Amino acid sequence: MIRDTIDFAVGRLRRLHADDAEDMARACNDPSIARWTQVPQPYHLENAREFIATRGSEDHVWAIDVDGFAGAIGIRATMATMPGPITEVGYWVAPWARGRGVATQALIAVRDELARVGYQRIDWEALAGNEASIRVARNAGFTIEGFRRQGLVHRGRLVDCVVGGWTASMEVPELVAGQWQVQPVDAGDVPADLRPLASSALAVWVPRTAVGGTDTGYVLAVRSVAGVHVIAVGAPQEAVDAVSRFLTAQGLAVTEDPMPSGWV
Repeated sequence: MIRDTIDFAVGRLRRLHADDAEDMARACNDPSIARWTQVPQPYHLENAREFIATRGSEDHVWAIDVDGFAGAIGIRATMATMPGPITEVGYWVAPWARGRGVATQALIAVRDELARVGYQRIDWEALAGNEASIRVARNAGFTIEGFRRQGLVHRGRLVDCVVGGWTASMEVPELVAGQWQVQPVDAGDVPADLRPLASSALAVWVPRTAVGGTDTGYVLAVRSVAGVHVIAVGAPQEAVDAVSRFLTAQGLAVTEDPMPSGWV
């Protein structure tokens, strides 16, 4: 379950309170928030009260609290996908709280919370030219993935936008299994026929002989609703066993169930 209260270095994320309305209304009339977000303009106290009561279109929203109300961050358009949901994040920081890394820290806190409960991807987008939001996303580990011409409707007109996202990953070490050095590789380094599966894998390893460095197949860790499948493609059993032990030690539920139909 996603927590309503999350601490970070200089503050905390918490539920919106009714007494946040005046600060929210004051912040949302800031010219930069009006320029780069979709909040109504002018923004009245009633708009703030309604948003606090209903969360607007957000699936989950937090107040950013740094010695008082300092902004808001929320997720929306959440889709239940296998093996874990994906969502989209949006955020803004009040003018009196800027310049201290608050937005970056709040986004990292939300990112880590969503990863903790099993989210696989967080989408992000910003109007083209919103360099502050782009910088926050990059500093929080998001990848800027492209530019979409006239990709957003902003105050009644189509405008260009920058898009990106964050995907769940794990720190993957080299493993040792007898004569094999089981080394992590990028999904793009596998043969073309394996790339569709490798692109959805938690990790991919290639077993190499300790002497001579001869590659022998691939081992992929792929998560489904059944758990984490360890897929061997021409790989020695010692390497497969080493990967299974590593994944189990990370607290992942390794399964021997077959992969879902159509995944391989």
